[in-house]
Amino acid sequence: MNKAVRMGAMVAIAAGLVAGCTDTDGVVTMPSTSRATTSVPTTAPGGGDVPGGGAPGVTPAPDGGAPAVTPAPDGGPAVTPAPGGTAAPVVTPAPADDISGPGRCIDPSSTGVRNAVAGLGDGWVTTQAATDAPGDCGQLLWARAVGGNSAGAPIHILFFHDGKYLGTATSEPYAFTSVSGSNGNSVSVDYKWLVADEPFAAPQGGPATITYTWTGSGVAMSDPLPSEVTQPHR
Repeated sequence: MNKAVRMGAMVAIAAGLVAGCTDTDGVVTMPSTSRATTSVPTTAPGGGDVPGGGAPGVTPAPDGGAPAVTPAPDGGPAVTPAPGGTAAPVVTPAPADDISGPGRCIDPSSTGVRNAVAGLGDGWVTTQAATDAPGDCGQLLWARAVGGNSAGAPIHILFFHDGKYLGTATSEPYAFTSVSGSNGNSVSVDYKWLVADEPFAAPQGGPATITYTWTGSGVAMSDPLPSEVTQPHR
């Protein structure tokens, strides 16, 4: 092999080394280049990291329930639920309108009672109220309102103190509810429910009697409602 041929071969080999490494099949394989990957945490608007990159939000209650009811703007008293109970007033107290009437501490036709019932929604009417006479008015007065004309219509018990509307005995209305007694400082409410296929006019379940007592700053509930009342037909 002459000198020119040898020089040509050496140039070709040098070119191959610069371009890359050649495997046995003559295919040029470029050396791989690795790049470090940096993990970037997802950051909530307030500056905290969100696990898993999820968006921040409201943490639900442990039992999946709805948030607690916000007190009325005027800071008025509210019904305190019994341990394990779910009762809470949901109606914003009406202005301190007069609730009395001729010969009565609480009159269903008074402006105060009518305003309170109107706050329940359309179709609600007062069917019963405390019968205390002026001069002997109890600390806790009540009125019973029904939302319909059927025997199984929803019923609310509304509470009043010192001429002011406090709210309802329970957050939800329940059928077959009535006041069985009061002593001026407390009100006893009977809750009944259907057991089988009896007519709505004659529910066989109960009654479960719950006492609501004026504490000096609000109303306390003696016991939670039975599940037969809050979750009927389950």
